[in-house]
Amino acid sequence: MYSDQHVTKWLPGFVWATQLYKNSEDKIDRSIARATLRKMVAKYTDRSPTMASKKALELANRYNRNLFEMRWSHRNKCGKVNSKPALMWEHTTPNSKLCDKLIACKLESEIFQALKNYSGVCWITREEDNALNAAGYLNKRPGGWKRCYKYVGIDVIIKSEV
Repeated sequence: MYSDQHVTKWLPGFVWATQLYKNSEDKIDRSIARATLRKMVAKYTDRSPTMASKKALELANRYNRNLFEMRWSHRNKCGKVNSKPALMWEHTTPNSKLCDKLIACKLESEIFQALKNYSGVCWITREEDNALNAAGYLNKRPGGWKRCYKYVGIDVIIKSEV
């Protein structure tokens, strides 16, 4: 969930990007417009998250880091696994699903609500990300992200509960 102020700042760009997609005359333009929308979603969500898995918090504590103050660019601060960051910046609802929802919106107010209610990001460990992918949840979350996380054993901690 994002604040009204945050959504309001970003809304004009998302309205523009969704219209760019809808007004595209061919597959190439649509592909470029969708890629633009996906990049915007990535930047829109690049804020200190309000969620982290219990395992990610434990890992960060070993490195004396506060995950609730870290952003995507800080993902390497808690070690590596096979040369890859041990922490993953996980979009709880895949970016592609938010893009689909935004493109389907007919009114600016619908875009506003989709952005406001987007589930956001959660720090998880590489191991937890691998479990999500192995369960078939790379680009989809049937039944919602909470159900999928629970199914693979990811215990989410909300910042306000810490």
